Amino acid sequence: MSAVVAAATLATSPVRVPASSNPSVSVYCTDMSYVTVFDVAGAGYKSAGFPAFGLIFVVLGILLVVFRRKLPRWNTRSRLARIIFPYGFLCCAVLWTLVAFISTYSDYRNALRARATDTARVVEGPVTNFVPMPVTGHALERFCVSDVCFNYSDYAVTAGFNRTRSHGGPIREGLPVRITYLGNTIIKLEVRAP
Repeated sequence: MSAVVAAATLATSPVRVPASSNPSVSVYCTDMSYVTVFDVAGAGYKSAGFPAFGLIFVVLGILLVVFRRKLPRWNTRSRLARIIFPYGFLCCAVLWTLVAFISTYSDYRNALRARATDTARVVEGPVTNFVPMPVTGHALERFCVSDVCFNYSDYAVTAGFNRTRSHGGPIREGLPVRITYLGNTIIKLEVRAP
């Protein structure tokens, strides 16, 4: 009888085991099964819309350069202004789009690399200190698991998980989760199966 109780206690208590050869990465093994809600590897480059928006201004800049001679003569004394403005606009649009793409895509690649090489950290436990984002936004959703805290917003451009409770996200107070993270970015979110 005591062997059954000991086995049941052992099966439900968390046991820390190394997840890989990297000593900073560890997971808790329990008998609970988890369902993957978000994984950066499966989500793809979800921030692509942010730099793609800049392409609208690149096209507008190209049109300004091509049709610069037909621009309204808002300043008839300065022919130089009709030359500088279209090229300046195009250069700024291209620069903004490149910077937006490089920064968002490098975040995505870093998250993928951390996931693939086991350099990401893993934390497991119930959600505590949960503060949902209001439906109107203007605040970050926040919560902690063990001593690791996270914050995010639907409106933030990120490679990681950012679906708030007010927009259908799964996080709630007391929910058992397993989170793989890099800094403050959640690169994999698993919730306990019902």
